[in-house]
Amino acid sequence: MRLKTHSIMAGPLALALLLMSTTPEAASPSASLSVDRSSSSRFTVGFVQVDPDAAASTLTVRGTVRPRISARGAIPGQVHITVLDAEGRTLAETDASLMRRNRQAQAAHFHAQLAIDPPPGSRVRVEHRLDRP
Repeated sequence: MRLKTHSIMAGPLALALLLMSTTPEAASPSASLSVDRSSSSRFTVGFVQVDPDAAASTLTVRGTVRPRISARGAIPGQVHITVLDAEGRTLAETDASLMRRNRQAQAAHFHAQLAIDPPPGSRVRVEHRLDRP
């Protein structure tokens, strides 16, 4: 049985053309927002997703926190979310609780919605804190 090279290359080539045809702004609506993650000593801030909604003037931030050493168990503390403008001034801030999906989960997720429509060039700082300020 002979493999046909054109059939092997058709899939990756089509994917590459599709990715090149989309603009970065269309692929990521939060392209004008940068995300800074600050982990604590024992836990790492993992996946963070920022979704601005200009129509409703809200900003939704969600993500995960997991232990540096993979283990099950409680993940203490909370996540502090700060929205900063291009000059570094604080526009909005909030704390989000950590929630595990079940007792065996190795990560906790957080979700927060802020009533702000950040200007272009803004930053979102996500910081895991073990103690409450």
